[in-house]
Amino acid sequence: MSQEERSAAFLEMLERLHERHLVGVEGVREVWLIRHADAYTGIETIGPGLVDPPLSPVGREQAARLAARLADISIDAVWSSDLRRAVETAQAVAAGHGLEVSQDPRLREVRTTWDEGGSAPLGEPGQYPFPESEQSVLARMTDFMKQLVGGLRPDGRAVVVSHNAAIGIYVSGVLGLGWGKLPILPVYTSITILAAKDERVVVRSLADATHLLG
Repeated sequence: MSQEERSAAFLEMLERLHERHLVGVEGVREVWLIRHADAYTGIETIGPGLVDPPLSPVGREQAARLAARLADISIDAVWSSDLRRAVETAQAVAAGHGLEVSQDPRLREVRTTWDEGGSAPLGEPGQYPFPESEQSVLARMTDFMKQLVGGLRPDGRAVVVSHNAAIGIYVSGVLGLGWGKLPILPVYTSITILAAKDERVVVRSLADATHLLG
């Protein structure tokens, strides 16, 4: 193989690698999937039924830091689950862009025994702890994402505020992993960036919360 042939083959390999991961490809939509800010610091009671507290003072500060980080980022739409901690986080981002927050219950946290009026101990690592099945959560999150991406303009970007386990299950599904195979806890207001085109979704960054540093 000549030097020219070897160089051409290398450059073609790079081009195909980038295309496979939607790098430099036209018409790619981005979804910035964000966990809500803190709603639990200082909480003393959760009340009956669905666990749905507002942001704590700590959470409001986190949401403000998130909003400052995204202030100069072009955003076409802001979505959240219909739970208060997600809505209030999303509102902090949307306000700086002159956008309204759209809500969708498919983005809710996984249904827990706490939401059903009970309680549950923390299980062993890798043990699935929820009454709502992993398959159900993945299906509703995937359905939402397909609908969202389909409605975005080419090269558009949406911010989506959801919840810890719901994000973990969805991203694990994108990566071809099952529950417990992605040992990352998305901290409050952490950002996972997804790129999507047609039926393909790739992960560009995972659980980044550098805006909380310092």
